[in-house]
Amino acid sequence: MTGHPPIRQYGPPVTAGLRRDALSNLVSGLRAVFLLRARPGGWRPFADQLILFTVVDVVLTVIVSWLQVEGPGGMNWSALPRLSLQLPLGLLAGWLVARRSGDPSLLPLLATVVVVLTCLLDIAGDVLLLASLWQVWPDGIGTARVSMAIFAWWALSCGVAAFRLARGTRIARAAYFGWTAVVLALPLWFIPYVPPWQAVEVGDSDDAFAAASEEVLYSQGRLLDQIGQRIAPQRPGVPELFFLGAAGYASENVFLNEVSLASEIVRTRLGAEGRAAILVNNPGTLRTLPVATATSLGHMLKVVGRTMDTEEDVLFLFLTSHGSEDHRLAMEFWPLRLAAINPGMLKQMLDASGIRWRVIVISACYAGGFIAPLKDSRTLIITAADPEHSSFGCGADSDLTYFGKAYFDEALRGTRSLTAAFEQARVAIAGRESAEGFPASNPQIFLGDEIAVKLEQMGLHGPSSPAK
Repeated sequence: MTGHPPIRQYGPPVTAGLRRDALSNLVSGLRAVFLLRARPGGWRPFADQLILFTVVDVVLTVIVSWLQVEGPGGMNWSALPRLSLQLPLGLLAGWLVARRSGDPSLLPLLATVVVVLTCLLDIAGDVLLLASLWQVWPDGIGTARVSMAIFAWWALSCGVAAFRLARGTRIARAAYFGWTAVVLALPLWFIPYVPPWQAVEVGDSDDAFAAASEEVLYSQGRLLDQIGQRIAPQRPGVPELFFLGAAGYASENVFLNEVSLASEIVRTRLGAEGRAAILVNNPGTLRTLPVATATSLGHMLKVVGRTMDTEEDVLFLFLTSHGSEDHRLAMEFWPLRLAAINPGMLKQMLDASGIRWRVIVISACYAGGFIAPLKDSRTLIITAADPEHSSFGCGADSDLTYFGKAYFDEALRGTRSLTAAFEQARVAIAGRESAEGFPASNPQIFLGDEIAVKLEQMGLHGPSSPAK
């Protein structure tokens, strides 16, 4: 006698068939998602079920990742271990609880619970992602917070299942709950998710790792020097407009399109010809334009600051990317690990550049959160949304965002007034959102007293500033 309690059987002694076992596990998993007990014999802890649900989860994730990429793409096979990590983690959690409780049958049982719940809640996350991608998320709830809530609920539901399935005192079962949640949540929290399907450069579709290739990495300094050298010097006594744009998200061409259009409009319509530069995250520009990162943006701001007369010239800074509810702009180009840009970082970059007169336009969800930290009397700030709402028009099928279309492609083609163009664009965006059933993004503007005078002198502010 070992002193262990007798082993309990949680499922039938033999499988009832792959499909029937899978259906039983699905029903039990749905009950566990809502923190309900599984029916007796509902969990079928068999090896084929562990493999089946893991494979289904991975395949669905790959499909959703593929749907996110516009144009040529390639499979990143190194992402598969992270996608299937729930299986070894489930086995580890089951082993810990089984060993502590003296019940070996808990090992396959808890592993099955973890794998099934992971599959179900990943499906919920995939539906959320696709709803955001296809712009059918009409209630304005931020996807970032909901994704975090799904992750937390997954760890909670797995822990609750461990608490209910194990035996012992409530204190002992509470410990099993904690071990299960921690063993599952910590690794998946700290090991970054990598999309399994990646956008790649046209003509080089088998190179999904191009952004991290030695050639590209060592070319960044040269590309930054080239665009910096092409910026025309300031003319003494003549207030000039300098343009710097950055497209932060590599997997969707809409951001490349938008920063390219903004550069064209500011150069040809607003008088910044020869004094414009862009940074882009996109496979198609990987070898011709610098990658957009917090570091490259800070560097180029300093280059522009040294080239312009900071006492009389004005910077037009345009940033376009995905934005989050905590007011961070995504700088993403897999497999590079790039830092997002928050308002504090951007303010430090601008202050370090020495540039005093600033026009800042940000096309991103929740971009209004940048206004308060950046505003001063010498700054004009325009954002595509307020701090609490999404903007619309990004995605694989979009040429321009709603804001980019209304502000740059329409309003600024008919006026040189940055503020009048904003008012025109705001009306157009509100009408389009209302017609399509979306919540109002509520674009924002802040105009400092001193820069209002400055821009009016340059013909860039006021109700009557006709296009050239």
